[in-house]
Amino acid sequence: MKKALVQTGRVVLAVVSAAVFLFSIGTVFPKLPIIGSVANIVTVGYLHIWLPLCAALFLLSLLCFPARRKEKKGWFALACSVVSLICTVVFLCANAAAVKQYDVKPNVFLSKEDVSSVTVETHTFMQSEYSELELNVYRMDDGGTDKPIMVYIHGGGWIQGSKESHTYYSEVFANHGYVVFSVDYDLSTADRHLAGITELQVAEALAWIKNHAAEYAADISRLYLTGGSAGGNLALELAYKINGGIYSTSSDGTELPRISAVSVTFPVASVETFYTNPDMVLGGTAHKMASWYTGCSPEEDPVLFESLAPINFLSPGTPPTCIIVGAADSLVPPGATYVLNDALQAAGIPVQTVTVPYGNHMFDMADGNMMNYAYLELSLRWFEQYS
Repeated sequence: MKKALVQTGRVVLAVVSAAVFLFSIGTVFPKLPIIGSVANIVTVGYLHIWLPLCAALFLLSLLCFPARRKEKKGWFALACSVVSLICTVVFLCANAAAVKQYDVKPNVFLSKEDVSSVTVETHTFMQSEYSELELNVYRMDDGGTDKPIMVYIHGGGWIQGSKESHTYYSEVFANHGYVVFSVDYDLSTADRHLAGITELQVAEALAWIKNHAAEYAADISRLYLTGGSAGGNLALELAYKINGGIYSTSSDGTELPRISAVSVTFPVASVETFYTNPDMVLGGTAHKMASWYTGCSPEEDPVLFESLAPINFLSPGTPPTCIIVGAADSLVPPGATYVLNDALQAAGIPVQTVTVPYGNHMFDMADGNMMNYAYLELSLRWFEQYS
């Protein structure tokens, strides 16, 4: 009985070690078919769990290693765990170095702020054709005045997500003295393509914020936009179009407020390259999101796709832009972001593009993880620099 249990334990250890090995290798070599497309979503996104897991497997493999070297049992699990641990250290050190060069603490384990003093309230900012659109207001009731404003625009490929997405981000900004507005917008579906109105709905939210800023002791002249993925696209689009005069007033005639600066994570800098994403695993998801949003292909309506590309709306008024992107993003190809960065630099617009070497999409999904913390630190500094 004891021998059977030991044998079963070794088999389980070997299977788990093999799975961890594949994900670790897939992270360091993201071009590996299939596994390279998704491995780093888990390993980098949950590094605070992944590193202890690899260390634990290594120790267990050592304990199960046979005393007599002629026995073959135990070699496989030990080899897998050693390689996994080495790979994890490699991408840990690379990502830590990437943020450390911006003087950001490369925390390996979760580092979350106490945001228990932040309050939240919900308001309706418009009635659309499809729903009653709301926004959440996060703030500290500390008696402060002339507080800067941060508007968070959620991601989800324009087809999912809500104003409650990444609540921790809104709470941390509020904890640092901002009045934070997290905004909803109508989501596109297979039968409802809202690329022509989504930006305008968020613009209506900005007008509402301007008209109610005084109620929250907020300074509308210090207005910052942020968002991730599709939300990053909307943040860039609105910031560039409003400051460039493309959008000037809301439906009720309110003059839209200018954007002081913008900071986004893994944005859809080009809906066209998002639509045509060739990735074997996540390419279909990207195509679905872009198709539902636009209702067409780039060939069918090139003008629409051009209108959704931030790079086409640069102007002397384009606000300073901070972008954090994963070098191995298999959902939103990062190439368009680098092209945007070069265009911003050429136009003389302050830009900071931070690349996470082994990062995939949603590398900041765990509140307080290394890249979650890095985004907050970089964004707070960026906004302070351009206050």
